[in-house]
Parts: sequence; C-alpha cells; structure tokens
Amino acid sequence: MPSITHRTKIVATIGPASSSPEVLEQMIAAGMNVARLNFSHGSYEDHARMVSLLRQVSKKLDTPITLLQDLQGPKIRVGNLPDGSIEIVPGEYLYLVPLDEYAGQPYTVGIDYPYLAEEATVGARILLDDGLLELRIVDIQGTAVKSEVIEGGILKSRKGVNLPSLDLRLPSMTEKDQRDLEFGLSVGIDWVSLSFVRKAEDIRAIKAFLAERNAADVPVMAKIEKPQAIENLEAIVEECDGVMVARGDLGVEISPEKVPMLQKRIIKLCNLRTIPAITATQMLDSMIRNPRPTRAEASDVANAIIDGTDAVMLSGESAVGEYPVKSVEMLAKIAHDVEADVTFDNNPPSLSDETHALSEALVAIDKVLDLKYIVTFTSSGYTSLLASKERPSVPVLALTPHEKVYHRLNLVWGVIPILLDHQVETFEDVLKQTESILIERNLARSGDKILIMAGIPMQITRGTNFLKIHTIA
Repeated sequence: MPSITHRTKIVATIGPASSSPEVLEQMIAAGMNVARLNFSHGSYEDHARMVSLLRQVSKKLDTPITLLQDLQGPKIRVGNLPDGSIEIVPGEYLYLVPLDEYAGQPYTVGIDYPYLAEEATVGARILLDDGLLELRIVDIQGTAVKSEVIEGGILKSRKGVNLPSLDLRLPSMTEKDQRDLEFGLSVGIDWVSLSFVRKAEDIRAIKAFLAERNAADVPVMAKIEKPQAIENLEAIVEECDGVMVARGDLGVEISPEKVPMLQKRIIKLCNLRTIPAITATQMLDSMIRNPRPTRAEASDVANAIIDGTDAVMLSGESAVGEYPVKSVEMLAKIAHDVEADVTFDNNPPSLSDETHALSEALVAIDKVLDLKYIVTFTSSGYTSLLASKERPSVPVLALTPHEKVYHRLNLVWGVIPILLDHQVETFEDVLKQTESILIERNLARSGDKILIMAGIPMQITRGTNFLKIHTIA
C-alpha cells in the first residue's frame, strides 16, 4: 500500500504509452488510482489483456485500482476523403451528404448520420474536428445539407462532427456500446461511463441494461458534454452514480468561455448529491510533449481541486504522451500542495437518514480533535461516500470485505480502501480489526486518535448507526 500523499484521485487513460507492467507500476506508485479504458479504441483482446495486467499489478502492490470503462457513445464522424483530407476555405460552400451517397464529389463530404437533412435548420452551426472548423447551414437540398464555411482549414477523414443546436435522434447507447459493455462486465470493470448523455432517461436505459444482466450494482458515470445535458443537469445527477465533466466536447458544443462556471456548477451538484465528480480533458495537455506543464495548466488542476472535484483525469498525457509517469506525479504534487492550503466548503448532502446524521457529527468532531484517520466499515460504500463528501481534514479509511466495493471506492475523494479477509461481526471485532490493520500497515501508532463509523449488526447495507472515538492502544 503506497503512502497517502493526495486525497484528490487521479484517473489515467491507458494507451500505448502506459501499457507495459513496468510503466503501470510506476504510475500506480506515483499516485494513479483509476485506469480509464477508452472503448473508442482497441480490440477486446487488447482490453482483456490490460484488465488482467492491471489486476495483477494491483495485487502485487496491494493497492486498489478502479477500472473505468468509457463507452464511445453515438459519435458522428466524417467519412473517408480523397487522399485522406481536403482543404475547406472560408466563404465557400460545402455539401454534407449521407455516407452511402458520397462518391468523392467535389465540395462534398459524407457523414455517418443519415438523418441530417431531415433535422437540419437553416442558420445552425456545424463544427468539425473538435470545433477547429466551422460551417453554417444555408440550405437543405433533398438529402444534402448546403453549408457555408466560416472557419476553414484542413479536414481529415474520420474527424468528429458536432451539431450543438440540433436535437438528434441518436440512441443513448449504440449497438457497439451494448456489445462493449457486455464485454466489460465479463472482464469485471468497476465503473462504466456513458458518453453524450442528454437526459435522465439515458441513465435509466443503461441501468436497465445492467439490471437485465444481473449487474445492477455496477455504478454508472454520466459524461456531461452536450448542451441538452446542461438543460437536464439536475435530473441526470439524480439518476447517475457519478459525473465526468468532459470539457473537450462540452467546450466545442457550448463554447470554451462557458466551461469554467459550468464545471463549478456540476461539481457542486455532485457534492450535494454525494456522488463523485471527475474533471477531464487537457488538464496537463502540454505534457504529451514536454516534461513539465504550463503554469496555466497547473492552475487549472488546482482550481478543479478547489471546486471540490473528486478526481482529475489524464487523457492523451498518459495514453500516448511521452511522459505518462511524470504526468501522474505532477497531478499528485499539485493535489498535495493545494489540499494542504485549501479549506473546503462543507456542502451537506441533501439526505436525511441516520448515516447522514452521523456524517454531519463527524464534521464537528474533526474540527475539535486531532484525528489521525476516519475509519469506516462498509459493505456497499455508502458510509465512506458520505464521510468523503464532508471533506474531513484527514483521510477516510474504508474497510470492506467486498472486493468490488474495494475497487469502486478508490475513485472517491479522500477514501483509502482496505480489503478485509472476512466479514466483521461484532463491535469488539471492529476495534480489534481496526487496530491490527493500522499498526500492521504502519498507518498509526500508540496514542493516535481515530474516529470509527460503522453499524451493528454489520451485515445491514446503509446500517451505519454509531461513531466511536478511539485511541490506539
């Protein structure tokens, strides 16, 4: 078990730069908590090998690693172009047609969405290649959409197409997503993230899919990256188990200047709802090429932590960048320094049960006593989540006999999961196990004060009903 240096969790996307056992071990030692498996790329064979390798390294280092399966979602793309790319010039017109009607015609590109002409409106924006290129619809001619080039440049094959103002008839889960999720369940993923969520029904649909496969306990993360998701944000947050602020597509679809305040709003909603939030995209983008981040990137990471995010995420930095280990180290350093100086707002969750009442009492005790840890005994993770959302000044040690909970909790701010080898049955066993684990792992010594949250009887989910201030003997 590595030393506890930061409480904001680090999500790293796994790719060619981070696929060897040696690099993975170094990344975990540097502070990686969550491995993101991007199902927009890679074969099932590749992903199965990576899942197996991550589990092996996790056991070797006695460190939980959360496996986050990121589904591709209904992404619209340009088809293949002559010579792989074309140049589009401002003021000229470009026709968008369904892929099966494209045969290399000049001033025309095919896209893999056949209903664009039916749903297009004159004046609507079309963004290509992450918003680098912009078109404006001027006419609909049969199945072709005529558009004026506003921002030009080189358009390459298979680049993404964004239609921010149109409510497209895209499914929340594509057939590919369904196949991918069934595969993910077969290899034991811990979390699944749904891309391009637009409404609460999208979350209910994936949860029904999971329930039909006896996997209702797998938590679902909603990726917020569409204008429609912002319109339905409160309802989405009520349905999901976590949120990713996917600032890439969100910034393309809504505009970059609106993203910072939306980020703050989304994270605050998650804190109130007692679900984890991940802040993602371009956090240390320059470290794809350079061994150190820009000052602006360091400030961006720090501000996300101050906002109350549970985790910060690396994308290309760890997947294809030249410095995957240094990128993790830098996030850990920033988190460590920021957490030492910031006082987090206490946003009481909008819940009313005994566990919530005890977590509120935890805040008062934490302010008065010089605690070493808060120790939670949990079978579902609920108690640890509530303790985390109070943003206590010390780490939350989550003791659980369930391996699934052990891995899933590693995404949550300030929570250090520890796997028990048996179910604790009695109050005396709680004290005995707590002292034994803390001393064996060199986490505490005689005289240290800890606060224990648990429930008697132990087997009842969400049955936390006592706090115990305990001094290590």
